[in-house]
Amino acid sequence: MAVVVLLGDINIDLVLAIPAYPGEGGEAIATGQTAMIGGSATNTAFALAKAGHDCRLIGRVGIDSWGREALSELAAAGISTRWIGRDELEPTQINVITVSPAGERTMFAYRGANARLSAADVDPAAFAGAALFHLSGYALLQPRQAEAALTAIDLAVDADIPVTLDIPGGVVAGIATHVRTLLPRIDTILLGSTDLPGLLGQPKETEEENLIAMLLENGVRRVAVKGSGGTASCLHTADGRDSAPWFPVEVIDTIGAGDAFAAGHIHGRVTGLSGPDCCRLANAYGALAVTRKGAGRTMPARDEVCAFLEKIEHSA
Repeated sequence: MAVVVLLGDINIDLVLAIPAYPGEGGEAIATGQTAMIGGSATNTAFALAKAGHDCRLIGRVGIDSWGREALSELAAAGISTRWIGRDELEPTQINVITVSPAGERTMFAYRGANARLSAADVDPAAFAGAALFHLSGYALLQPRQAEAALTAIDLAVDADIPVTLDIPGGVVAGIATHVRTLLPRIDTILLGSTDLPGLLGQPKETEEENLIAMLLENGVRRVAVKGSGGTASCLHTADGRDSAPWFPVEVIDTIGAGDAFAAGHIHGRVTGLSGPDCCRLANAYGALAVTRKGAGRTMPARDEVCAFLEKIEHSA
């Protein structure tokens, strides 16, 4: 399989299942608690490693026990930790995540060591033989880590390595300016349809087709939209539009769903799948991700995804 370089956050998710959200100053008694490795690029790396790819993760953790735990879990999954630094000033990022009975997650994060990744930490050797570089949009939120991300993009583009950028929900306002300057260098951008106007600085009522056209005209080769009317995902290129319907599943936990979706598109991109097959694969990864608790090591494996798709085909 392919060598994939990823840059983004490495954190520990403390997940609390809560029956209802209290008002400010109130309290909710959780019905369950889980602590596990997470982070947007980290979750995608787990899914890709399970698909047989050689994943090289660029990031930063603290010198604390959580950092040691994260490095141990990454290594156990076969993800290279050679390019992960240890920070003496800031702790490993902890995310406190609440999950409602409907499976929807709400996240509180202190970015800690992640935000201290610097351009000097990005080693060109990490890109040797790489087929693709994947960047999580969270890495563009704060200046120091953003400089590291831009350095990594420079290295990838200079080596003719395609760059994918995932824009997680809720952060587009904080990274839109950065992203607009990067558009000519992006091979694939992945985002939700509701984030398209904010990314391009356009009114909310702007037609989605016009926004997609703007991205393609600015040099992006592939635009993967995670939701279109809540029923399908789409992949737009200069050759046209492909789509695939979302698969109906029982939602347990939405943590990591977008990261799994990105893994599906990346796997399809580096293995030469068609547009419709990329959409279908990404949807399957995302669907399976929400049927289990947490992300990280629980991300779907390729065999699980294939079995899921075969079951869907046989029941059609």
